[in-house]
Amino acid sequence: MNVLITGGAGFVGTFTKKALKNEGYNPILLDNFLTGSTANVQLDDVIIKGDILDPSLKEVLEPYGIEAIIHLAAQTSVPSSVADPLNDMQLNIEGTVRMLELARSLSVKKFVFASTAAVYGNNEQVPLKEGEHLVPTAPYGVSKASCEMYVSAFCQANDIGYSILRYSNIYGPKQTKDGEGGVIKIFLDKLLNGEPVSIFGDGGQTRDFIYVEDIARANCAALQVEDGVYNVSSNEEITVNDLYRIMASEMGSELKPVYGEPREGDIYRSCLDNERFKNISSWKPEISLTDGIRETVRQMQRAENLT
Repeated sequence: MNVLITGGAGFVGTFTKKALKNEGYNPILLDNFLTGSTANVQLDDVIIKGDILDPSLKEVLEPYGIEAIIHLAAQTSVPSSVADPLNDMQLNIEGTVRMLELARSLSVKKFVFASTAAVYGNNEQVPLKEGEHLVPTAPYGVSKASCEMYVSAFCQANDIGYSILRYSNIYGPKQTKDGEGGVIKIFLDKLLNGEPVSIFGDGGQTRDFIYVEDIARANCAALQVEDGVYNVSSNEEITVNDLYRIMASEMGSELKPVYGEPREGDIYRSCLDNERFKNISSWKPEISLTDGIRETVRQMQRAENLT
């Protein structure tokens, strides 16, 4: 199966490409390289430099015989969405609708959409199941929730299979500082440089972190499951304070964090129930938080030594 990955040269796209190849799929990468990196592209990759907002994409992609789309390209930063909601709306909502129209015009069989825990908003009935009400607190969550409705309505109307994956907080090597999981990248960068870490709020806010390779495998599994909405998570709630302690211990740092004001639009508690996706597929998270942080640190230190 030929699978288009939007944002294919980005953080999650890079690992998804590798997972697809391991499962015998033929990934085709689409990226505008505004946040994706050429360093993530290998010589044998099929890569198309293009933008999801470009109406001429159909003509570019038609020769590739695309049968499925994994739509990862998006604006993923909560603070950026608060600062510029129009940009967030254009990239996320318009970008997704254009990719859905592309899927219809190319007779795509399956559409996998990357959503987020942010669609649930401040709901403390954790771990959250897929049936909970969506009450997003920032434009980012609003745009992703809107995209979910577009995906389900459009795909059902046009007989396209679809999987909507609500990711918890993704982390791992090659990550940027944007997005919810980016806190791990930010903390590690500071600790590597011997600088104090800033924590917004009291550090009691919780998150559910999942290693990027587990997400990549979930993206592959989503190509084969029945239509629906699925949480993809570790289902393990941890406070930011405890996260920092694990990371500082792993780095051998005794630096104390510096606390500041909470960020606008941030959710206080977040943890997703992953049982539905586990039960309907062969997927389950395999990398513990400690092991994932250890591997991320190892690769970051290796990259530092090479520069």
